[in-house]
Amino acid sequence: MVNVLFEDVKKSNRINKDMAVVDMHCHTNLSDGRDDPITMIKQAQKLQIGISITDHNRIAGSLEACKRTFSIPGIEITSSDAIDFLVYFYKPKDLEHFYNKYIKDKHLSSRIFNLWKLKWNTEELLDHVKKYSCVITLPHPLAMRPKNSYIFMHKYPNFMKNMHAVEAINSLMHEEHNQIVSEWAKTLKKGVTGASDSHSYEHLGKALTASYANDVGEFLDNIIKEKNIVVGNSLDRFSKLHTKFGILRRNLKW
Repeated sequence: MVNVLFEDVKKSNRINKDMAVVDMHCHTNLSDGRDDPITMIKQAQKLQIGISITDHNRIAGSLEACKRTFSIPGIEITSSDAIDFLVYFYKPKDLEHFYNKYIKDKHLSSRIFNLWKLKWNTEELLDHVKKYSCVITLPHPLAMRPKNSYIFMHKYPNFMKNMHAVEAINSLMHEEHNQIVSEWAKTLKKGVTGASDSHSYEHLGKALTASYANDVGEFLDNIIKEKNIVVGNSLDRFSKLHTKFGILRRNLKW
């Protein structure tokens, strides 16, 4: 059983120097983040953590990170039903192949607010993802509608069979929501991840996924096997509001 620890990463005694430690969810200015990929990568190196740049429907930042530091090739994708998925690949070349075949130029247009929706519905999108060796994670299940996947998955429970893991700690979510999701993942017997969902370098590393792993493959396998730990907590109220305002502003189409 995975330990999900709601505590300050900097004060935690559960992470030691022999572990691979990664912030599994963050964004750059290639999607709706504020800072460029190099800034995020340098911050991860400063914090001595790994990173997975999971931009919405974009991969350039993730591929750059894989060249420069310990990084999980990843992307955040959204079905036409407005349901988000985090997909982590074992190899950068698989991420690139998936993107070129199923994501590039497959976006739905938005009039007022960019929800980053693709033309594929949830079933179609997951069918495409399952063709690859990867780990599929459900991020921030208790996000606001229309991206509340907790409600969606209770309505269509068969889709949860495709999930390897659930994001148990997301620093942009309220702690009580993260606790609900953590218990839900335990009930479903799913793996869990933790991440900051940072949209700027200051909040990187607020929540982390850690395990004893020597490479990306072993790290991802440990998530599936529930041999990792998740440590972190939510942003304070002001930081959360400031971040969400920035995300809102950057996603407005007018």
